[in-house]
Amino acid sequence: MPDREQPCIMAIKSAACKIMVITTKYTTKQKRKKAHIYFIKSEEISVCPICGGRFKVIGSRIRKMIDTDGEVKILVIRRLRCRECDKIHHELPDILVPYKRHCAETIENIISGKAGETPCEERTSRKIMAWWITLSLYFKMVLASLNEKYKTTFSAQATPKEIVRAVANANLWIHTRSVFSSD
Repeated sequence: MPDREQPCIMAIKSAACKIMVITTKYTTKQKRKKAHIYFIKSEEISVCPICGGRFKVIGSRIRKMIDTDGEVKILVIRRLRCRECDKIHHELPDILVPYKRHCAETIENIISGKAGETPCEERTSRKIMAWWITLSLYFKMVLASLNEKYKTTFSAQATPKEIVRAVANANLWIHTRSVFSSD
């Protein structure tokens, strides 16, 4: 029976009611040396964030990511079905921010004022910054709620990546893909 006290997963609920399980411990296997295709497999025993059930692998899907060097990498992530509640989940590595094309490190650099060190165009950096500014109050409120509920303490200097993980881990992620679709 998996340990349900502190599972190493984060659940994100999208507008389409798809759930993503973000793993922090995973392996990557490159398909070919020159191809930027990587298979992602969790090393954790993940449980369903809805009911705590076990998963069954039912397939895979492609997820593109732009890394810190500006290279597009294709990640092949697993699709999982819960054996208890029958919901489908996607297993993401923690280097991704849900619904963002750039890796978590690039997004964190933009938010912390280091946009010049990223492979993003200026317009993309502005959109990411607008996303962060729009949701930062919500994120702070979620952190305050988590502090109260679980008697935890989030540092005032918590990094954007830590904040996003905490919000996602609480299953309070807001799907905002369509909000910033144009300038």
